[in-house]
Amino acid sequence: MTGMKRKVERRADMKKANTVFTKSNILSALIIFITLALLAFSAYFKVIPFTKALDEDGKAYKDIYAPFEYYDETGTKALADRAADDTEPVLVSRHDATFSSFEDISLYFDKTDTFRNEIEQYKVQGGDYANYLDNRISAYITMSLTNSIDVNYETVRYILDEISDAEYNNFKSIVTQEFSSVQNRNVFSANRESLLEEFRDSTEYAIIDIRLREFAGEIAGSFLRINSIVNETETEAMKEAARASVMENNSIVIEEGALIIAQDEKADAETIRLLEEMNLLGGSSFNVRIFIGLSGLLLVLMVPVIMFKLLFSGKKSYTKRHILVICVIEVLLFALVYLIPGTYYLYMPVFVLPMLIAILVDEKIAIIVGAVTAVFISFVYKTDITYLAILISVGTMSAYFARKISSRMRLLSSGLILGIASALILFLSTLALNRNPADIIESVLALVAGGLISVILVIGLMPLFESVFNIITPFKLLELANPNRPLLKRLLMEAPGTYHHSLMVGNLAEEAANEIGANGLLARVGAYYHDVGKMSRPGYFAENQGNDNPHNKMKPELSKLVITSHTKEGDEIAKKYKLPHAIRDFINEHHGTTQVKYFYNKAVEKYGDKVDPDDFRYEGQRPKTKESAVVMLADSVEAIVRAGGNLSRGEVEGIIRKAIKTKLDDGQFDLCDLTLKDFDDISNAFLRVFGGYFHKRVDYPEPKESKLNESQSRDISG
Repeated sequence: MTGMKRKVERRADMKKANTVFTKSNILSALIIFITLALLAFSAYFKVIPFTKALDEDGKAYKDIYAPFEYYDETGTKALADRAADDTEPVLVSRHDATFSSFEDISLYFDKTDTFRNEIEQYKVQGGDYANYLDNRISAYITMSLTNSIDVNYETVRYILDEISDAEYNNFKSIVTQEFSSVQNRNVFSANRESLLEEFRDSTEYAIIDIRLREFAGEIAGSFLRINSIVNETETEAMKEAARASVMENNSIVIEEGALIIAQDEKADAETIRLLEEMNLLGGSSFNVRIFIGLSGLLLVLMVPVIMFKLLFSGKKSYTKRHILVICVIEVLLFALVYLIPGTYYLYMPVFVLPMLIAILVDEKIAIIVGAVTAVFISFVYKTDITYLAILISVGTMSAYFARKISSRMRLLSSGLILGIASALILFLSTLALNRNPADIIESVLALVAGGLISVILVIGLMPLFESVFNIITPFKLLELANPNRPLLKRLLMEAPGTYHHSLMVGNLAEEAANEIGANGLLARVGAYYHDVGKMSRPGYFAENQGNDNPHNKMKPELSKLVITSHTKEGDEIAKKYKLPHAIRDFINEHHGTTQVKYFYNKAVEKYGDKVDPDDFRYEGQRPKTKESAVVMLADSVEAIVRAGGNLSRGEVEGIIRKAIKTKLDDGQFDLCDLTLKDFDDISNAFLRVFGGYFHKRVDYPEPKESKLNESQSRDISG
């Protein structure tokens, strides 16, 4: 627990040290800004062609009249949809739900009062107050979780022990009062979140402490009950009636000869749309309003991406390189959008964006970026909802395929699947709208072609991105894992023991990484190359030694230098063979800053207590990723188990647990996002791989404890 506490404190100190306006953040923001500007300009010149009907200020050169009667279907549908949206839902009230909600929140506060009173009484009585308070806080958190209220330790401590009675009663009064104001209204599934947002807004200034505000939001979110049920049938019937009424009685018709825009009048977006649909625009001058609208739309569409990062991506870190890759792909896609005429939009290789982002960055961010981009592309091409549904749903599929498929040929075949899926959605929507399927044959072929073109572009662009941005993909990893790679063949020939050790470490690391949701393939390949530095002096490492151990004739400090130098030398070899940075990280991080205990102990035996323990540490970098941390553990455990000889399952499990605890207490995992459950899963995964070691043993006399300890301490293999 002490090690974990130190770990949390270190992370807290690191977070405090970080600032928003770092050079990295400013550069990332600049990249995003430039990309959004390019997309906005691209979309603008796609949406608004040049025209001589309007001058540079967007004003009409002359009066423009309708040369024919024109039914404004787009405007009429919009008017009808607004009428339908404005229709109030038909509700059926459930008063019992309201009463139940009030009873539950009252009971929750009663329990809170009880906790506060008990703690206050114990404080007066005396005793081990700190331990008692900790137990009561834990009990309160458990009680809150049963009510689906997620409240952290510090907030509970503040509520139960630190806040005054006056402040607490004021908090309770505000929460119950504001909660009553929203619960007494009609609450149904469609407006529940908006009512909760109203609650948060109403308590934002009434409750000053941010912890209490968040706690109040959790309470409201837990107890706000749906007390009204929307009669979907009647509501939809009313909406359809409102929509039909507009379509039949209030349709927008531009009469022949009607004035559309007067001379010197500035055209708005709606007028420009109408002029374009009536083919009265021969080009266009720059319209700031429309450009601001497009730019604003892009900014609004960035909100879901930001919210996704905050809510669903955990502690996943996206570097400047990731951001730049996403932005470059966006610009390339919109270059195609600009170049491909609107009549051929179904041929657009739109899935190139989610697929490339999934392969080069992350499939989760690929899905959300693909979705918001789909909305913008649909807007630019003025498509219907069916095409938007195709872009979002099949775009999600494409991100999944791209991330899971590890063969370029299989990736190519997935393009056909994406095209067929797009065509299927179009076909089903045609049936649902009671239209003739024969009319969509050309569109179906175009969608299939678009899927294939997307995959072809992905296969063609992927090596370019790998090279320019030094990004490692599953395809690249499979190439690096090939035993015929020159560096691996050299490792086999020059350090065969290290080679086979690396293979075993790779098996352990891949199994463990997959178990904790990390990239198993990356961990395995990183393990293959993590010890290439041992090729410089293979005979100085235990797995390559015969009966002669050169360290027996060397001073401990010199042996330490030989052993620890293999990480730096490995990095130099990796540079020479042009290994990606992601693989070189394993070389530099697989020992972190751990101590070479065997030679440290020898030095202590020789020189006494004057030996500085830090002089016998590796000078590398601590693991920054789950994969690197797993390789560190696998490397250590494999070496100890191999040195231990014929060990039982229990002994191997003890070795694994001890290795994890030792490195955890040493702070080696402070920079990577591993939980205690992850360590437990890693241990179980290692045991599965070591299954071949577990067999029924003859009951020999127990080995001396010192012998087993010696086998564990002789981890000089690196």
